[in-house]
Amino acid sequence: MPKIHFEKASLAYKDAIFSWLDNSHVKEFWDNSPEHREDILNFMKGRTEPSPYYDGMFDYWIGFIERDPYCLLMTSEVFDEPDLPPLWKKYLSQTGKTISIDFTIGNEAYVGKGLAASTLEAFTTFFQEKVDPQADTFVIDPSQNNPRAKHVYEKAGFQPVGEFFRRGEWFYLMVKDKREEEK
Repeated sequence: MPKIHFEKASLAYKDAIFSWLDNSHVKEFWDNSPEHREDILNFMKGRTEPSPYYDGMFDYWIGFIERDPYCLLMTSEVFDEPDLPPLWKKYLSQTGKTISIDFTIGNEAYVGKGLAASTLEAFTTFFQEKVDPQADTFVIDPSQNNPRAKHVYEKAGFQPVGEFFRRGEWFYLMVKDKREEEK
């Protein structure tokens, strides 16, 4: 198993990230809009300006194998807000924090190599140990048009708990409860 580690997205990796967003396998499931790119850039610059892209709620991470960047992750804390779908509310952590994850392997040299599940397992552990120890529940929501992602996320320990409709499309809600892993 290769050594995987994570860092906050920084300007040093801007060109790599933006080139990944142009890859067809990423564009199929990730927002490639100028607004999203601007939010990523804003994050890499330390969020010195307000972001109109979902109010700047996302943090961005790069995954590395050894020293080679290969994946991009977005995270945000999930709060019990009025517009949160009821299905999501049911799975919010009652003891810590709930963190949503979006994930893509952007570097084409690593696509199809069986790294997604181990990357997500490593990332949830990294996040809980190095970023926020109160993060005990992770959610991910692949499109129903992406059954491969659902399968991979199950291999990474995410359990499908239901389906929901957003922006004209159906998604699976999948939950990984780190408290269950500790038992």
